[in-house]
Amino acid sequence: MINKKLIGLLILPVTLLTINTSHAISNTASQTLQATLGTYLDITAVTSGATTATTIAPDTGNLAAALVSKFQVNLNTDNQQLFLQATTASSTGNVNALFQQGSQVYAVFSNTASGKAPTAAAITDCKSATPTATTNVNAIAYPIANVTLTNSGTATYDATKNQYNVTVNGGTTVATTTTGTAPYANTYSYNDNSGTYQAIMTLTSTTL
Repeated sequence: MINKKLIGLLILPVTLLTINTSHAISNTASQTLQATLGTYLDITAVTSGATTATTIAPDTGNLAAALVSKFQVNLNTDNQQLFLQATTASSTGNVNALFQQGSQVYAVFSNTASGKAPTAAAITDCKSATPTATTNVNAIAYPIANVTLTNSGTATYDATKNQYNVTVNGGTTVATTTTGTAPYANTYSYNDNSGTYQAIMTLTSTTL
């Protein structure tokens, strides 16, 4: 009868041989480490260089200074689509302020004084090809002189949705919108009540 200790000693070399042959000997090994970076988009309003308040000449409706809105976009990818929009208040709620007549884009500014908000019909008339001063009371339209972007960004007006389609690239981009100072013909008159007239510019990744 074979001694049990002897059997164990005979089995051990076989086991070691099996372990050694299951893993080929190598003097080099590599392992890939990965970390995924998501898209970063941050849009902020910039006060430096912006002109967000001015006065309206009561006799002409002209602005004392062009109004300027500025936004800074921080982005880590190229060809990001954004949208520059404007809203203004009517007596029944906010409406799109931008419109185009011919090749010129305008923005409607509404009276914000209590009880003086223009009707939706007044704003519609303000946007028409032949506005009537007595019909668009408390709504005044001013031209958009230009929309400029740094960092090779672009802005194209979309006449269907009445918004600017904006493309920005990776890095930091500043988008600047400047109005003209003279009102769209027949949108200002002495029928427009005194008060603050307002439109809100918005740069967003959400289309209308």
